[in-house]
Amino acid sequence: MSRLAVAVAAAGTLLVGTAAPGGNGIEEEPAHVIAEKGWQSLLAARSLRWEGQAKDATGTYVVDIHLDKEGNCAGAMAIAPGKGRLEIVKRGRDVWMKPDAAFLRMRAPGQVGEAMAERLNGRWMHGRADDAALHELSAACDVSYLQRAYLLEPFTKDDDVEKGAKALVKGMPAITVTGRSGADWATLYVATEGKPHLLRIQGRIGGTQGEADFSAYDRPVPTKTPPPADSVDVSDLRKPEGSA
Repeated sequence: MSRLAVAVAAAGTLLVGTAAPGGNGIEEEPAHVIAEKGWQSLLAARSLRWEGQAKDATGTYVVDIHLDKEGNCAGAMAIAPGKGRLEIVKRGRDVWMKPDAAFLRMRAPGQVGEAMAERLNGRWMHGRADDAALHELSAACDVSYLQRAYLLEPFTKDDDVEKGAKALVKGMPAITVTGRSGADWATLYVATEGKPHLLRIQGRIGGTQGEADFSAYDRPVPTKTPPPADSVDVSDLRKPEGSA
């Protein structure tokens, strides 16, 4: 799965004498400064909510997950059309995953996936994040993974960034800037009130087109974990059916 590489800008609240009440003045800055500050706000985040989708030749990937620097997360990801959905919760070294039948069939085609779906029967699989069966997807729980995935440096160059119109992202006012690098492009929506956080990014890079929204900056990840009665240890799933 390719990742839409893009980026963002800003760390701190910039107050300018001409700013409107409650505004941070970021829209008065040059386009490349807005982009750079937006990117830095994403890089500085200790936690956030990431809602996005990316489309390439293999399908459409959708994610809605709250994650932090400590590797805790809670959310879901899916592959469209109809290729499966996975819920995930991670606290410390423990991780819970609830794949639907379509996701299991995609990951383990044939009788293996069907048998796994039957044994889980809608429950969560539970194990350590370093378990071979869980490690790959668990890695996406760290906000550092997200920060590495969205790299906008090629789109923050002075001559390649243009300031666009003002916009609203889920009711929050923002200023848009668009950067280009060859055939690739990325539009960033940076908050004009409060801290100039990156609120949204849209673009097309290397054959992948997508959009992502970022919110709940530095708010704690939900701590609720699935109860033991609704979980199956991943090691038990490796045992032959019917064995103790």
